[in-house]
Amino acid sequence: QNSKLHFNNKPTAEHLLNPNQAQAMPSDSEDSKEHDMGVDSDDEEMRAEEMEAEPEPELTPAEHKAKGNEFYKKANYRSAIEAYTSAIESQKIVFSADPTDENKSLLASFYSNRSAASMMILLHKDSIDDCDEALKLDKSLVKIHLRKAKQQITTGLIDEGIDSYNTALVLDPNNSTGIKERDQAKMILKRFQLAKECLEKYKKNLQRIEGRQALAQVEVCLGVSPGWKDAKLVKCLALSAAGRGDEAYGLTGSLMRSGMMGNSELIIVRAQCLYGMGDLDGCLKHYKQVLQGDPDNKDARESFKKVKALVAKKKEADDAYRSKNFDSAVEFYTEAIELGKDNPAFSAKLYNNRATSHANQRRHSECVKDCGAAIDLDPDYGKAYMRRATSLMMLGEKEHIEEAIRDYEKYASVMGEEVHREVQGKIRSAKVQLKRASRKDFYKILGVPKDANEAEIKKAYRKSALKHHPDRHATSSDEDKANSAKIFRDVNAAYEVLSDPKKKELYDSGVDEQDLDDPNARPGGHGGMHG
Repeated sequence: QNSKLHFNNKPTAEHLLNPNQAQAMPSDSEDSKEHDMGVDSDDEEMRAEEMEAEPEPELTPAEHKAKGNEFYKKANYRSAIEAYTSAIESQKIVFSADPTDENKSLLASFYSNRSAASMMILLHKDSIDDCDEALKLDKSLVKIHLRKAKQQITTGLIDEGIDSYNTALVLDPNNSTGIKERDQAKMILKRFQLAKECLEKYKKNLQRIEGRQALAQVEVCLGVSPGWKDAKLVKCLALSAAGRGDEAYGLTGSLMRSGMMGNSELIIVRAQCLYGMGDLDGCLKHYKQVLQGDPDNKDARESFKKVKALVAKKKEADDAYRSKNFDSAVEFYTEAIELGKDNPAFSAKLYNNRATSHANQRRHSECVKDCGAAIDLDPDYGKAYMRRATSLMMLGEKEHIEEAIRDYEKYASVMGEEVHREVQGKIRSAKVQLKRASRKDFYKILGVPKDANEAEIKKAYRKSALKHHPDRHATSSDEDKANSAKIFRDVNAAYEVLSDPKKKELYDSGVDEQDLDDPNARPGGHGGMHG
């Protein structure tokens, strides 16, 4: 058993320094030999098994490093790391026993080898730690300073990386790689600042172009520093500002799964993404989560109060609308628009809701304006195109109808195939009305909207007929008599058509005035089949 002591314990410094001169263990006594000659066969088998189980001799640090190099060449970096670790541990023992400059340099080189292998499998923190250990032993290693700097930049430690490049360039002022990479790091700091400035501009003017410019800047930053956490958070905000809320929210989820689950800054960014997408309830839940862990978080507290007030005001407006109190609904939606003016997607919905409130009171010009504001904020807002087209048709002038047709077409392109049949029918009706725009407009003659009911038509007729009746103009000039007589005839003709449900239906479908008595008449001036 004494003959195996060397293999059952950690290698000694003496062995590692010169394994061939390791001190031999004492040999067995003669008495032992004589005793061994008398052992039975079972004892001999046991001794043979013990000899077979003896471990191989320990490798030297240099031999461990050589194994690591072989693994590294074969791209087996994890095995290389294990071999380099063995070389480091062995060399520590050697250096402790014999702290020469040569042994110190060897230990630094082994740390360098392991840092290179770690870098190859993206274990950047481990690699940076090994660079630090190597530099503690030898601060003059320019290559290690550069490797450390590059990984600091990669992981988002931009200022630290620039400092490491500066240290390397003090040692080697003309190192072209160091100069180039340091300048690149300085450049992405400027780009990052530009991205944040674009987002500040976006908050003021709500222009999507600011979001797109911020995104372009931060993409450059992440191309150089893919692990830069702050840049990833800015990218989330830039995507949201650019109108790509789903992508922004998806990126926040990816960041949470990557180890940032409890990061309050990320949760706030996630809340802002939900806010930009119009999910105010989800937004409030995220702010609550932050405030539960950090009640004094000023950003979360102020944003929570603001969003809560917006939700309450919209509910007030919605309740007024459902109660058919449209004047109050318009007032409350106006207040909500002011509260949510930094949220284009949600503001677009508020404008469209206010437009609908206007339409319910036949204020079609105001409706058209609000729909336009909604579309400016969200160019793919299908409901706003349809709402605007409907009110344009109610306004009824030629230019209104032409614009309504364009809105129907845009609505179809935004909403897709499922609305194709519905839209084509509306476009056909609009084209009929467009053709009819050059003829007498009976609704306009009576001064009623195109959706006027029977009572409104009758009331308008009586008022206009009384105003222009010939008896009331008996003492007027001949010119005034003639003008009033013409208007009176037009008023009677309009009422004759609009008070008759069948004629009104034909008129509204585009049938010409002279064909309204023909039950088989069709739009375009063609009557039915005659024998």
